[in-house]
Amino acid sequence: MKVFSDTFPADSLSAFEQHFIRENMLFVDIETTGLSPVRDQIYCIGCGCRKMDRICTDLFFAENSEDEPSILKAFFRLLSGFDTIVTFNGTAFDLPFIRKRAELHQISLTHPFPAAGLLNPETAPDSGAGHTVDLYRETTRLKKLLGLSSCRQKCVEQFLGCCRDDTYSGGELIEVYQNYVLQKDPGQLQLLLLHNLEDVKGMFSLTGILSYRQLREGQFQISDSIRETEGGKEYLNLKIIPAFDFPQSIHRIAEDSSFLLNRSAGLIRLPLRHGTLKHFFPDPENYYYLPAEDTAIHKSVGEFVDPSHRKKATKKNCYIKKDCDYVETPSKTAGGFLKKEYNEKTAYLEIPNSSCAGHADACREFLQLYFAQFIS
Repeated sequence: MKVFSDTFPADSLSAFEQHFIRENMLFVDIETTGLSPVRDQIYCIGCGCRKMDRICTDLFFAENSEDEPSILKAFFRLLSGFDTIVTFNGTAFDLPFIRKRAELHQISLTHPFPAAGLLNPETAPDSGAGHTVDLYRETTRLKKLLGLSSCRQKCVEQFLGCCRDDTYSGGELIEVYQNYVLQKDPGQLQLLLLHNLEDVKGMFSLTGILSYRQLREGQFQISDSIRETEGGKEYLNLKIIPAFDFPQSIHRIAEDSSFLLNRSAGLIRLPLRHGTLKHFFPDPENYYYLPAEDTAIHKSVGEFVDPSHRKKATKKNCYIKKDCDYVETPSKTAGGFLKKEYNEKTAYLEIPNSSCAGHADACREFLQLYFAQFIS
């Protein structure tokens, strides 16, 4: 077994990446001789972590198949000092592969985190056990917003503007490794190490993709809100300032609506409609319907209404009417949804009234719901 170590300054990363990457996180990427953890082996485990103002990497490399238990044990020793694993598609590939190879070599996962983290990759962060962040899965949730054709690591790196010296895929390097085991050619070793090192380093930059989650999580301020009329149509223009800069600009246009996300600001332009909509509640079992008033009321209030003037609400009549400004969106909220009629496919979002107190907070919540249609 050989170990190759390197470091680079943490301040070479963006402000969001430095904010997100904590010292309790271990970034992990493996190289294998195939896709089957039963038939194939791991020949390199690349790890990276933050140590104060430095990013440190360690590559555990197997000189031959007999070295695989050694690199697994070295990895587990390192892993014991962390409570979060960060991978790219590690939930589906890297972590199950590591676990199976350890089982076949009868390497015991005795200390708590590897057992919890590797056996339960989706363990909640506050459960007291180890957990993982899978950057591939997070990227797929952002694919619609970003307009990505693929969520493969190199494609995401290209979107983010990351540069790589390595030009090989993991599959292409299998034969290179097999030849290295026989020939011990330093040039082949360099190719193998470069690929794994750039995969590990690339993951640190890939965390920047998570900055777009600010739109769904409401981590932005609304700096301007303007209504304007153009071509006989009314529009709402909202300018936002994210808590952290975005890594790349995005421009999306859909019919009359559009949004432009620059690195440090965003402009959302939405066509306004006005009319009466029905706000359908998601829990009709907790409501009565009042036919004379054509509205639903909660049972806590409806209990005081004459039983002859009320009936149990159904999903089709469990609504109240709202006269409001709105935009079209496929999103539903936790509190229900706005439609013209229940069976209508289109749902709507109410535009907050600028004269109401707390307008900025209401607008931020509105935009969170608006962007929910692009971020799963």
